[in-house]
Amino acid sequence: MTPEELEERMADTERVLALHGKRLEKLEQQTISERDKPEQANIGQAEQAPNPCAQFEELKKILRRQDLSVQALQVHTLISSFRDTISKLPKVLPVRHHHHFEDNSRGFVTGGIILLLTTAVSVGLSFGLYRENSRLVESGVKLKMIRQVYPGAALWVDSTFARNPEEAINLVEKLVEESDTLPLQERKKNTSL
Repeated sequence: MTPEELEERMADTERVLALHGKRLEKLEQQTISERDKPEQANIGQAEQAPNPCAQFEELKKILRRQDLSVQALQVHTLISSFRDTISKLPKVLPVRHHHHFEDNSRGFVTGGIILLLTTAVSVGLSFGLYRENSRLVESGVKLKMIRQVYPGAALWVDSTFARNPEEAINLVEKLVEESDTLPLQERKKNTSL
């Protein structure tokens, strides 16, 4: 039997059962209404009541034509085949991941690496320049303080640097080396003067 034939038979069976249900409801309503009437009225109507036996016989014939056991067996075999198929499936399906770069994506990866390196270098340079700028601002503030407190010393520094900048740089390096080699007590004496 094809699934279409099975569906057709099931639809016919459902229609017959629906008709049967409607007829049974009508019979129940009639019996309820008969109970409500007096007994004398029931006797007269009992002779005129339709005989439902013919309708039941018709239902029996229709149900005999429909072989429901074959359909039930087919459904059972389908369910058992589904169970067998499902039980054969592994609990965890094996999944293999293959990660590789294709020729088309290598340009993007290379570009990304170059961007990361460029970003790292620019951040490093920015940090270094920030530190240098902070040091220069401090030196500028110190020089302004010296010019305000010791204008003669500031004039000497300006004139010495203006005459020969290289000699002024060498002089400052020499003075710094001498001050680093002097003991702590002599530094204090020199700063107190």
